Amino acid sequence: MNPKEIKYIEKFYKYHCYKCNYSEFAPADIVDEFADMDEYCDGEYSSEQECKRKGMPVMECPNCNADFYYSGEKKTEKGSYWIDEDEPFPF
Repeated sequence: MNPKEIKYIEKFYKYHCYKCNYSEFAPADIVDEFADMDEYCDGEYSSEQECKRKGMPVMECPNCNADFYYSGEKKTEKGSYWIDEDEPFPF
């Protein structure tokens, strides 16, 4: 057995709903997927949405299904997990 610790840093973006006032941190991986799609959907946002979105994709509020906007706040979390270097890796 040859254990090895794998460390990583996960980024989050805070999103806010103006309708129900709900806020939540969304994983950057998810937000970045929507941002990639925005490149192919030029002109998708209304002028009101463009003012609120701060260059980030508009998502859907999980509380009331209204538009969910980036609030401008970010955070990172450090994490780690252990693997056994002697065990075969599936990919």
